[in-house]
Amino acid sequence: MTPPLSGQPVCRQLLFIGLFCATGLLSSCGGGGRTPIRLLRVASVLPTNESVTPVNSGRSRERLRSFQNNLRDVVPGLRIQPSLYSEAAVESELERQTISGLGPDLVTGDARVIQELSQAKLLDPVPVTPEQRNAIAPGLLQRVINSRGEVTGLPVSQSIQLACFDKRKLKEPPSSLALMSKQSSAGQVFGITQNFEDLYWSMSGFKAGSALVSSLRGKQPTEQQTQRLVSWLSWLRDASYQQNVMFLRDQATLRKQLISGQLHWISCWTSQLPELREAMKGNLGITSLPAGPAASASPISKLQVWGLGRNSSPRQRQTAEELMQFIVQPWAQKTWALRYRTNYPVNPAAATIINRQIPGIENLYLFKAKQEIKVGDEIVAAIDANPKLAKTIQNILNEVIFQAITPARASEKIQAIMRPS
Repeated sequence: MTPPLSGQPVCRQLLFIGLFCATGLLSSCGGGGRTPIRLLRVASVLPTNESVTPVNSGRSRERLRSFQNNLRDVVPGLRIQPSLYSEAAVESELERQTISGLGPDLVTGDARVIQELSQAKLLDPVPVTPEQRNAIAPGLLQRVINSRGEVTGLPVSQSIQLACFDKRKLKEPPSSLALMSKQSSAGQVFGITQNFEDLYWSMSGFKAGSALVSSLRGKQPTEQQTQRLVSWLSWLRDASYQQNVMFLRDQATLRKQLISGQLHWISCWTSQLPELREAMKGNLGITSLPAGPAASASPISKLQVWGLGRNSSPRQRQTAEELMQFIVQPWAQKTWALRYRTNYPVNPAAATIINRQIPGIENLYLFKAKQEIKVGDEIVAAIDANPKLAKTIQNILNEVIFQAITPARASEKIQAIMRPS
């Protein structure tokens, strides 16, 4: 769930609430008497391959409680009933609940999960207002539009990929893939997950994404584009040969091994920083990901998306849509990002403020390579909308990493499956 909105001066909050009342957004504004309870059942989905544990379940509930408390002035009487699911279990569980009429009002998860739940007819399309469209970067909104042109969920934040390292083990994190290779040969141990979304940062360093975009658009990639894709796949294969570069299945394993000292450096996401900070304290180092031979790393983002469950009463649906209208506005986006510094706004106006106010942010939130970011958004939008395509690409990458297929052959297969059928 989205982190809570932190305390601003009371007069500013009252002004903001007054604007909501004046526009009729909040049905509970005004009037005397006791504020009615407005209950929302909220199902949150953990990222890929993460399991529900007492620790992350407690962290999720605490965040939801804080979010609820900080929204009392915006949605009076709001009460949140939370539940937390693994990605592997959420579809069957929500199907059971929806059939019985007890499904959630809101579902929060990354864009791909929301798309899959929408395809399974467990979510209603989101009626995005003109104000919401103007508040969200167009490339991000495109990532939650299905083949029928429906918006399957509302983007409310994005996690950015970066590098996390143990300052006790690694004094100077690598600024390039070449330096990573040199340091691994000297005994430093690096951890990378083999999931495509976790590998895109390395792909962008070779400018290899343009070959996939050309294929997506039904065009034949140029010889140069194909060569860049082959070069990136060759790097994956060569990196897998290195004794001290570990390709692991999921981010949870990477974090566990960094905390235990088995790994000295990992690729990570801003949403995972609270867990790492809690465990490693001042020994946690954070920096940008290494550049490739052709460009700086331009990671894709993971979208945190809110979807609408199908069993809401009219009042519950109204409350959910009020929250959606509020949460993408610049004030809410900026306040949340500055307080927690784990997620980045989807609102471009708020993003500009964040870039100015957090020291060193320009090294983590990479707006310098805008074209590469657009390329990544287009690729991820296509993959999120087609789970079968995502699985096929992942299988090809696994074959490269484990030397079951040559980079040249893998390039041919990826380009072929990306073409419109």
